[in-house]
Amino acid sequence: AEPGDIIETIVRVMLFVIGAISVIMIIVGGIRYTISQGDSGKLTTAKHTIMYSIVGLLVAIFAYAIVSFIVDRFV
Repeated sequence: AEPGDIIETIVRVMLFVIGAISVIMIIVGGIRYTISQGDSGKLTTAKHTIMYSIVGLLVAIFAYAIVSFIVDRFV
């Protein structure tokens, strides 16, 4: 196996794990948002959970794109 294949496999596994965690956290944030009953503190916490989960997912996708680009170019 080439080093590029190993790196790409590791990155894919990490992207899958991060994606799964992000989806779970988005669901948790949605549940918190639903059961907050109008409490502004709980609403803010729920919104932050959802926002940070989406940002984390986007960072993971961009990291995968960057690593794939580098591996394709240099390996």
